[in-house]
Amino acid sequence: MREKSVLVTGASSGIGRAVAVSLSEKNVRVVLVARSKEGLSETVEMMSDSNSHVMIPFDLCDTENIGKIFAEIQEEGICLNGMVHCAGISRITPLRTFSQANAMELFNIHYFAFMELVKWYAKKGISEGGSIVGISSINVHTPQKCMTAYASAKAAMETACRTLALELAEKNIRINSVVVGGVSTAMGKGTQDLLKGIESNYQNPVGRQLLGTGKPEQIAQVIDFLLSDDSSFITGREIYADGGLL
Repeated sequence: MREKSVLVTGASSGIGRAVAVSLSEKNVRVVLVARSKEGLSETVEMMSDSNSHVMIPFDLCDTENIGKIFAEIQEEGICLNGMVHCAGISRITPLRTFSQANAMELFNIHYFAFMELVKWYAKKGISEGGSIVGISSINVHTPQKCMTAYASAKAAMETACRTLALELAEKNIRINSVVVGGVSTAMGKGTQDLLKGIESNYQNPVGRQLLGTGKPEQIAQVIDFLLSDDSSFITGREIYADGGLL
């Protein structure tokens, strides 16, 4: 029997997939959430003891119905010990193309969905304390051209982790964010390729990372730490996993 249960969003690819696989190897039952049912199935096939995990295809931009995820979790008889919000989209937004609608899509997935997930996670009977981890971006701290809306949405999530820590401590829940640098994922590569197209003299800040481009598995190791009792004295903090972008 698996010792703990953790909800992972964005589990169909990239960092979310790496987190789900890593947790499965540590005897954790994983509830995988993402839009792509096919992507979720591919992730589960990569996981240890694949039959013990739960897939919930769901579009987290539908923030008003996020409670359905937790209703399904309860129907499975699962009480959560942790949650990781990896789901996200990256959008290049030059000022001339900025629109509230586009910005709201970024805020929906990165901030509003996160807030709804945390709200439900903290409800009685859903979780047994534990640890929540939000995935932020180095863009919040090292600005990139045309990434204002994306960085702002991630910054909102980071700030939420700091203030929510004050409320969640009394429920024995810790909450932290991981500030991720340049990592080899399909989303990250697509973003850099688009930026190159906008600016002919574009310089990828990943080139300034002392340890080079990261791998999703390396970020998963940081998240594993924040979910574990080894980080029991850490809450309301940003943990940098940026390869030494100085």
